[in-house]
Amino acid sequence: MPLLTQIFLDIYGWRGAMLLLSGLCLHSLPCGAMLFQKVTEDKMPKEKINHLISKTSSSFNNTNSNENDIPDPPNISKLFCAVSALFCSPLLSNLSFIAQVLVPAIVWGYTFTGWLIYIVSFSLSNGTTMREASIVGTCGGIGLTAIRMVLPPLNQVMTYKQLMYISSLLSAIALALTNIFNTFIGMCLMSVLFGAGFGILGAELYIAIKEITSEKEYLHAVAWANLIHGFAAITSGFLTGWLFDMTGSFVASFGVLAAISLLTTVSLGFEDIWNGFKNRHRSAAI
Repeated sequence: MPLLTQIFLDIYGWRGAMLLLSGLCLHSLPCGAMLFQKVTEDKMPKEKINHLISKTSSSFNNTNSNENDIPDPPNISKLFCAVSALFCSPLLSNLSFIAQVLVPAIVWGYTFTGWLIYIVSFSLSNGTTMREASIVGTCGGIGLTAIRMVLPPLNQVMTYKQLMYISSLLSAIALALTNIFNTFIGMCLMSVLFGAGFGILGAELYIAIKEITSEKEYLHAVAWANLIHGFAAITSGFLTGWLFDMTGSFVASFGVLAAISLLTTVSLGFEDIWNGFKNRHRSAAI
């Protein structure tokens, strides 16, 4: 995508490039409109079915609805209940959800966005052309796509937590070594490695949600993960700008992002240690 964006900028200018990118994003609208939930009779509450039957019958006979009809709640009430249920979710007191979902979502938002902000400027500061700098950014997408293609067989032989550990280490190593391998080829290789690390994290995050939540909690868990990830991605722009202004060095900036990447390893390790302690304590009590 960075390479395509650069081509748009070169040919159509800033406004034309933004218009084309907006058009690409707009394609998600008809795709989303095609996704709808098919309501079947066996999934519909019995009270709702009786209400619809009564409503149809009274309409046919031109009579008023009887007093036992159950009115549909207004949409604003449905929205309020949904938002209240989301923010009062018991998931927020679940250590596994915090360690395996929320912390990785924060890491994903901060480090991936920070890397996107830094990588082109860092490449230019090391003597590359604008086209080469955009290729360095594109290599991150290549690494992400490549690892997603081999993830299904990897998930057959490794657990999602093991892959999340690997993701954290790959991303941290790539960020730390970017300052050392600062030639064009070296930066491309580090971008591929970084993209691979976050390709793993993005996929395993949703596997973790499915494994640790029930069917009723799943949508709440996904909503929380995306909310936290979005907040982290938004604030990452301010954090990375402030960080570079304070340090004036890409070395320090990439070092901080590498440290943030390791937070996934820290959170998963803490959960494993805590669960081991609880299991030993329970065994001793028995």
